[in-house]
Amino acid sequence: MSVLCIAHRGGAALAPENTLAAFADAIARGADGAELDAQLLADGHVAVHHDYHLNPAMTRDAEGEWLRTPTPRIKDLTAEDLARYDLGRPDPKSDYARAHPLLKPVDGAHIPLLDDVIALAKTASKPFRLFIELKTSFSDRALTASPQELAEAVVRLVRDANFADRATIVGFDWPGLLHARLIAPEIPCWFTTLAQCWFEPGVPPAETDPPPKVHLALLRYWAESGTSPWAGGFDAVKYDGSILKAIQAAGGAGWFPPHYDVTAERVAEARALGLKIGAWTVDDPAEMRRLIDLSIDAICTDRPDLFPRYSPSNSAVER
Repeated sequence: MSVLCIAHRGGAALAPENTLAAFADAIARGADGAELDAQLLADGHVAVHHDYHLNPAMTRDAEGEWLRTPTPRIKDLTAEDLARYDLGRPDPKSDYARAHPLLKPVDGAHIPLLDDVIALAKTASKPFRLFIELKTSFSDRALTASPQELAEAVVRLVRDANFADRATIVGFDWPGLLHARLIAPEIPCWFTTLAQCWFEPGVPPAETDPPPKVHLALLRYWAESGTSPWAGGFDAVKYDGSILKAIQAAGGAGWFPPHYDVTAERVAEARALGLKIGAWTVDDPAEMRRLIDLSIDAICTDRPDLFPRYSPSNSAVER
């Protein structure tokens, strides 16, 4: 089985994330697809952008000046507004720039619309998949459009472009996925999950990037009480504590966890439940090989240039 190489935000370590330049670079590198973040704009268009506000670390205005906080919410902008902002290079003084030393600037890159990214994907010489994350906030609904509204807009675009056979909808905010499943059963939904150790006793390992204690306590309360706003009623506590059984009950086609949550035991459980498995965000070739040896279906990475092309039965690694 060939494991899909999915370029996270187009390959965020190498090109300006979530831009047409990044997605074109992922296609040129031979990636099997890309993951992207979709948000609904004020005019009904769907933009491709991760943060709920414009990120000042990577955004310049029409005069070439770096933005200052507070910045506009994505949901308050229009397609016309997006052209005013340049996301082609990070602010060299920012933590973001220091964390992305390999990023090749592309001045003039803008926030694209989802239909533009789909059109670009369709030009690839081999089938190029898009993992479309429904980017809505489950902790503050005022920050974004509702998950149902975004799901309907994304489904409409995917269908209009005849792209359903190459699209996978993902997301942490499951009400959007549940609505997508209801209105478009032909488009697979892989349910994204938070680090499972966050919901276990004790202090989560630092490498899992846990939230502040007060926020972690709230997440745990929601999960333990079966009232998680992100679960849409399909909390793991209602399914013998199994997040995978919850996903299956919700009609998910796959599980999309952080890579450190993928173990042989969980892979076996997912397969028994008929679920596909993708892991994010994997930038270490050794970890990529571990996951390939577990025969998962997709690896989401900021470094598609490091993806090893080999199968579990063939130890000869190719680049």
